[in-house]
Amino acid sequence: MKRLWELTNKTFQNDSATGVFLAANIICWTAAALIAGMLFCVISGVSVLAYATGIMCAAIYVGIIFGLFGGIIFLMRNRV
Repeated sequence: MKRLWELTNKTFQNDSATGVFLAANIICWTAAALIAGMLFCVISGVSVLAYATGIMCAAIYVGIIFGLFGGIIFLMRNRV
């Protein structure tokens, strides 16, 4: 998260950096969870298409929980 925050802070103004950081953090966590879910299905020999809805829902929840709330906690700790 620290690297993402530094990159966002360099690229955007201070006003919009927080929003861009949180959005990028959500997208990164969602993509990582989606890829992990698909890999788990492939390794276990289950059809990815059969569980695509469940994988996508789980990835979205992971993105919101770790991306949004984790990002907010990260910002609160580092911007004091």
